[in-house]
Amino acid sequence: MFNRSRRVIAATVAALGLGIGSAAVATSSASAAPAAVRECTSANLVAWVSPDLASGAAGTIYYALDFTNISSHTCYLVGWPGVSAQNFEFQQLGNAASRFSYPARRFVDVPPGGTANATLRYLGYAVDKSKACRATNATYLNVYPPDQRSALHAFFDNPVCTVKGRTYLEIERIQPGIVRFP
Repeated sequence: MFNRSRRVIAATVAALGLGIGSAAVATSSASAAPAAVRECTSANLVAWVSPDLASGAAGTIYYALDFTNISSHTCYLVGWPGVSAQNFEFQQLGNAASRFSYPARRFVDVPPGGTANATLRYLGYAVDKSKACRATNATYLNVYPPDQRSALHAFFDNPVCTVKGRTYLEIERIQPGIVRFP
């Protein structure tokens, strides 16, 4: 129920940003970024994670970190977002996500109301109850779209290590559309 509410909120924000009565979920397309299309800024986007649509195996959970364009123009994303876990006071917990080299780099056009994603890997096996980890629950992800210095926040309720030196998040490059794991 709570996860469904987050999707409704993201759709409502997208609808308000577009100035229309309802939001249509659109996918984005990959392309070479034409000169007329500008790079997406933090102000153009909302970021969100749907925990109910995650998948996992062997201590790793895969989440789609979605970026929805709330502006009235098409923009593009390329590369990796910057991601770290935070507590309810927006303080970083442990290391930022390491970059995973898969898939290939590509320009992703995101139309108004459209969504692009990056797969976030949560390495639950790296989070333990030892003193070396000092595990606590995260509340948010601090998300920097590629090439941006202003962060977005997405809900993320998972145990994480608070000690620097333990990597428990990996992020892939931005890809087109909405990906849902089997």
